[in-house]
Parts: sequence; structure tokens; C-alpha cells
Amino acid sequence: MKVLLVDDEQFAIQGILDAVRWKEWGIDEVLTANSASRAKDLLKKQNVDVMFCDIEMPHGSGIDLVEWIREQEIDTVCIFLTAHSDFSFAQQAVRMQCFDYILKPATPERIEEVLCRALAERSKTRKNTEYQNYGELYIRNVIGASEENESRQEDVVDTCVRYIREHISEPISVEELAEQVFISPDYLTRLFKKRFSQTVIEYIRDQRMFLAREMLEKTDLSVTMISAKVGYDNYSAFITSFRKYYGMPPREYRQSVRG
Repeated sequence: MKVLLVDDEQFAIQGILDAVRWKEWGIDEVLTANSASRAKDLLKKQNVDVMFCDIEMPHGSGIDLVEWIREQEIDTVCIFLTAHSDFSFAQQAVRMQCFDYILKPATPERIEEVLCRALAERSKTRKNTEYQNYGELYIRNVIGASEENESRQEDVVDTCVRYIREHISEPISVEELAEQVFISPDYLTRLFKKRFSQTVIEYIRDQRMFLAREMLEKTDLSVTMISAKVGYDNYSAFITSFRKYYGMPPREYRQSVRG
């Protein structure tokens, strides 16, 4: 994943670079630009997943930059990060389907919260493209295979397991997984029960709870952020599920393992 920061003030860019835990959010590279024209050059040459952009800059505003991105049909999630609270700017952001509008000064937690949601949105929009090539492979090697072919059954399950782990922060249904490997939801459930002695939904729940426990033990992320990272849109539902799974709420669990 790549992020682009666009701001004419270098200290503002550096502040965001230093404050946000990019690696923890799966960001491989953070690009920077101090003008709209420089941002356009980068966007022409590289695939950028998420862009944080100031609005008022010399030699081209952030509004103009996002409009250019839309005209070029560049698939980048755009977020305004600006000190200007003018309602007209917010209206323009809505009109251009900008993902969010953050006012400076913004806390690292606020930026990371929006980044988390933007990455989830990005993953959803890329899903069909990412799995298009896999589709032909499964049509040849999975659909035409016998249900008794153990190695190909394992390929199907392995692919679903990878998909679950890569999209753990998103809603995942049995139907969605089955579509990825071109089999029926019932057949996929049978394969999971055969392999793991549990249903697909139970496996997804276990993975979410395991990841949540690991992050509580090994990171300082807030419980709210952990809830989002393991795929819970509803914070209360996460608390209830974690308590049911581990016998105590997340904060109490973190305290118990850290002393």
C-alpha cells in the first residue's frame, strides 16, 4: 500500500510522517509532494492507494488536484487534511466524493482512524481486480476437479484462509468467500469443517479474536482501533464477543497480561 501526502508546508508533512505508525497499518511507502503539480507527476507514474491533501496551496489547490484525479479516473482514495473550515470547501469535498475532511491540527489518532477506514475502502474496491486472474485458474483447476481430489480441496481452503487474513478488517461472509473460489457456500462450509472441524464463520471469529489478543498483548493501539482492525464496525459487539471468548473485556485482558 502507498500513501501520498500533499502540502506546501514541509514541516506539516514531516509532522505527519513522524506521528503516524505507517508500518503498523501495512503502508509500504509514503510519498510526499509540496505542490499539486508535483503530486500529479507522482500519480501519473505510481499507483497511490490513499492521498492526504491540503486545500490552499500555491500553483494549484487541493480542490483542483482532486478534480484532476477524478477526470483522469485515477483510483486513489482522497482525503482533505486542511486548516480551513470554510463550509464551501466541505461542500466541494462532498461533491467530489472525497473520502473524508480532516481539520488541522489533527491528532495522530484521528489521522490513523481515517487511514484505517480508507484502507478498508481501498481493499473493497480492489477486490474484483485482485481476484480476476485467480478466477480463470479456479475455473480450470477447481471447478472441473472432483470433490474427492484432496490437493485441490486444500488449494481452495488455503486461498480462502489467505483471503480472510488479508481482509480481516472488513466484513467477510461465506457467500463472498465462495464467490472467490467459484464453489457453493455449502460446499465451502463442508471443506472448512473437514479441515478445521469448524464452520467458516467460526474460523473467521477465531482469527479475529486471536489477532485482537495479539494486538492487546504486543501493541499500544487503543481498543477502539483494535476493534476496527479486526473487522468490527460495532465497538460494543467487539467488547461482547471478546468477553465471551476470553472471559473478560479487552482492557481488563491487557491489564492482566501486562501486570
